Amino acid sequence: MNTKKCCCGLALVVLSFVAFSVGNAETSFYGVINPHAHSVWIDTAIVAVPPAGDTFATIGWGSDDSMIVDTFHFPDIANWPAMVTLLGTVDGIRMPYMFAAPLGDSWYDFMPVPPPLPMPEAMFYGTTGVEEPRSTTQPRPGLDVNPSVVTAQMTVRLACPGPDRPVVEVFDAAGNLVRSLNCTPGTNGFATATWHCEDGLGRQVPGGIYFCRSAAPGAVAVRKVLVAR
Repeated sequence: MNTKKCCCGLALVVLSFVAFSVGNAETSFYGVINPHAHSVWIDTAIVAVPPAGDTFATIGWGSDDSMIVDTFHFPDIANWPAMVTLLGTVDGIRMPYMFAAPLGDSWYDFMPVPPPLPMPEAMFYGTTGVEEPRSTTQPRPGLDVNPSVVTAQMTVRLACPGPDRPVVEVFDAAGNLVRSLNCTPGTNGFATATWHCEDGLGRQVPGGIYFCRSAAPGAVAVRKVLVAR
């Protein structure tokens, strides 16, 4: 996973069909942009799923900060797309950037983008392994992760008004439990834990999308993180 690939309209990659399904959960499709040292702004995305495709307005998707990885959710994608075309600008140059049959959880260079390297990258993934709360008004405990793009370790911060040691569970994109984190209560009403990108046996997890989930009576909080290798 997370192998580096170059992608343009002329370079076709063998399609890998990926579908995650748990119960009646809706399939979701996401895109991630890593601008590196470039200015990347996308205003339109065309996601082609045979026999038709969908066009999404993605104004505001991008960044001028080389340290930020930006994510966009494309709703209602039933199957893995045969083509993703991003319309926008890279370093002020506007043109279509085409990703033909992208493999899930793999980084692709924006092509053609001239040096200096590293070039900006895009990655696409789909998941329904862990359902996130769909209502923004649903009461849920405060759960924060920092950073949301993890290369070595991540801090989990969870609202915890009492002396209990709450547990935050880490799942992979398919909904498999990777590790349980026992949070240590502090004096400020929050409990914290550190995840070193390891599974329950202490092995480093592969790069990809993971979910941190905490549960309390009547409320569930989920935060999505990207482990970048």
